[in-house]
Amino acid sequence: MSIYSRGNLLRGLLLGFAFLSQTVPAEGRFLQDDEKQPSGEALFKKVWKSNEVESTDSGDGLGPMFNAISCVACHNQGGMGGSGDNLTNVQILTVLPRQDSRRNFRLDRLALEMLFEQSAKLHPDFKFKNSTILHRSSSEIAQYGNWLKDVFEFKSVAKTTGFESNRTMMEERGRLLSETPIYRVKKGSAKDRFTIQISRRNTPSLFGVGIIDSISSNDILALESAQKKKGGPVKGRAPITNDGKIGKFGWRGEKSSVAEFTSQACAVELGLSNADHPQARMPFSKSPQAGKQSHDISKSEIKKLVEFVNSLEPKPAKLPETGNESQLLQKGQELFNFIGCADCHVQTVGIAQNIYSDFLLHDMGSELADASHSIERKVHSFYGGREEVEFEIKNPQRWQTPPLWGAALSAPYMHDGRADSFHDAIIVHGGEASTSVDKYRRLSPADRKMVLEFLQSLGQESTLDEKPNPAAHGWGPPPRKSRKGRLVRN
Repeated sequence: MSIYSRGNLLRGLLLGFAFLSQTVPAEGRFLQDDEKQPSGEALFKKVWKSNEVESTDSGDGLGPMFNAISCVACHNQGGMGGSGDNLTNVQILTVLPRQDSRRNFRLDRLALEMLFEQSAKLHPDFKFKNSTILHRSSSEIAQYGNWLKDVFEFKSVAKTTGFESNRTMMEERGRLLSETPIYRVKKGSAKDRFTIQISRRNTPSLFGVGIIDSISSNDILALESAQKKKGGPVKGRAPITNDGKIGKFGWRGEKSSVAEFTSQACAVELGLSNADHPQARMPFSKSPQAGKQSHDISKSEIKKLVEFVNSLEPKPAKLPETGNESQLLQKGQELFNFIGCADCHVQTVGIAQNIYSDFLLHDMGSELADASHSIERKVHSFYGGREEVEFEIKNPQRWQTPPLWGAALSAPYMHDGRADSFHDAIIVHGGEASTSVDKYRRLSPADRKMVLEFLQSLGQESTLDEKPNPAAHGWGPPPRKSRKGRLVRN
């Protein structure tokens, strides 16, 4: 080959590389300098804004539907990555079929078809499922406000506060089960009536999720098998995700990995569409698509975010300062095991030591039932254009056992944050846990205190943890809650 030919070939290759660098999307540019992208920690603390995208070629930034403006806005208790106060609870909007004369929900095919047809007029998500997120904010403020006003007539629900020492434990349990009701309104004509339900989910802690992600599915299935063979009321089920994997994340084990959990949280909570999950759609949108197809956060950024979340270590238990304190904590743990709490809150699962969970779904009783995400409409297409509609109905009374490592830093408790203390959390348990609650009630006050002291030792806040700045991240410090006569978080 002549020098002239080699020169032309070299110029052609250079032009080709230049062309590729201009046309390949940002996520696929092999010449992109990865060091210029923000770290996972910076992304976790980043305050996102509408119509502001730096890392991708297109997108609309924050929203249009969102619950917070940063990850740390919700995950901050006990340090960056912790749980959230009730101020950050996610609200879930659910539609349910009309009830029969016995006040049971009709779940026949006709009633379900009617439910999805009528409720889709309220929100496009209801075309295929009976629940969607009721977001706190929208970049389309006026339109969203009008939609809320048209759909709901919000009424403030009075919440009983204060602690009366002369109340029995069962009376206190009744108060806890009734003071945070699931709010329901009826919609539609008498013929096509259905019920709208608003419930909530408390923000979980992310400490130690990297270890949880590494727990073998076989370890969880072994616990399921052991409980089944043992007999008795505790018979947990391993949560199975839509892709057939064992679920470890979410209050019902909806996600099997930190990566799935993170990409969905970015899309749903912040409105950041990504390659793995579309952003939440606006309820008044007529488009069949869930928002724009462009991405607000890149694959590489999601990867860095996942790496940072996986690096958050579990909070260690508080070490006793004296021999007497050590004995009291040991006795508290023995009582915790004796009353049956350890049947579900298993101390060690696979590689996860002192995690206190079995990651199984347990029937917590009708009083804690929540029908959100309990019905899914699946459409199967066949040759010739024929469609087959299938409804999957899930048990609304089952909840996954949450890990207790670091739990002393995670109040409030339960899936909806209704329990301000460990005592409250224990007595509202029902269903499979009823026997344990009864044993707890029968303990002497001194023994109950030792159980609570043991739980209160699960999680010590490090002085090295960075405290997020409330003003910078769009959240305020939660009000201090204290009730006379019980242990509360400092």
